[in-house]
Amino acid sequence: MRPVKIVNPAKVSNGFNKLTGGAILVANKIRHAIMGYRTPRPFDAGQIARAVDYDFSVVGGWLDCLGQYCGDAAGLSGRRVLELGPGADLGVGLILLSMGAAKYTAFDVHNLAESAGEEFYDALFEKLSPQTDIEALRRELALAHNGSPNTLRYQCSSDFDLSVLDEGSIDLIVSQAAFEHFDDLERTIDQMTKLASPGAVLVCEIDLATHTRWIRDRDPLNIYRHSDAFYDRMKFRGSPNRVRPEEYRKMLADAGWSDIQQYPLAVLDENYMSRVSPTLAKKFRSKTNEMECLSIALCARINT
Repeated sequence: MRPVKIVNPAKVSNGFNKLTGGAILVANKIRHAIMGYRTPRPFDAGQIARAVDYDFSVVGGWLDCLGQYCGDAAGLSGRRVLELGPGADLGVGLILLSMGAAKYTAFDVHNLAESAGEEFYDALFEKLSPQTDIEALRRELALAHNGSPNTLRYQCSSDFDLSVLDEGSIDLIVSQAAFEHFDDLERTIDQMTKLASPGAVLVCEIDLATHTRWIRDRDPLNIYRHSDAFYDRMKFRGSPNRVRPEEYRKMLADAGWSDIQQYPLAVLDENYMSRVSPTLAKKFRSKTNEMECLSIALCARINT
């Protein structure tokens, strides 16, 4: 498993950070109204090498979690995989197929993957194992783009309605920094539960920190400084939902998932927490919120 990253922002200015964060929320609300939704990746899609490396690192992170969670049962061979919120390309799906997954389905709200061009996929294919049947993957990619998918499927739904997929058809559900953007988490979890086959496993990484780039580094808990009344007025579809780890675990358990394990990926330094915690919105001051957690991985399974 990856080592836990300890985050300790150099400066804390609670009043300034709250005012600045509020102004950023207003600006983002206006930007979204004008420009629509953009992928939250912290780099431009034109950075092809970085985008390819990112996809490999995402798969590597999931496999690390699977290895710790499932032990010898970890692996992709023959698994039917569903990724929720795949983002800007289908690289992850191609990597998973090259590792033995039987089928990969990506499900999203926005058609962000259409922006990935041939240069990206050429670079990704070059990085795959020399034993990989690249031509077979190219055919699968072409079929997906032509709307007649075989083992690589990309589907978008404006209401993120997973019920269009076949029940019991998924062996492994994965997600990378997407759960925190879901508007109706209980509905999504209930629907993905119906898709899971007996013994299916969930592996999701959840980014619990503030997402806007500049304020994220200075004040990772900035979105938790604001009241529900203000934050809800500034939200748009895809805004961080401010759901905390305990709530994720409860929703999964209520939906029938068991053996729920949480792995910390990035946590805040204790000194930073002691200075910031008293200034958060009241609902986020309780220790049960685990506000020190900035990024976690959750694993769970459906009983056979």
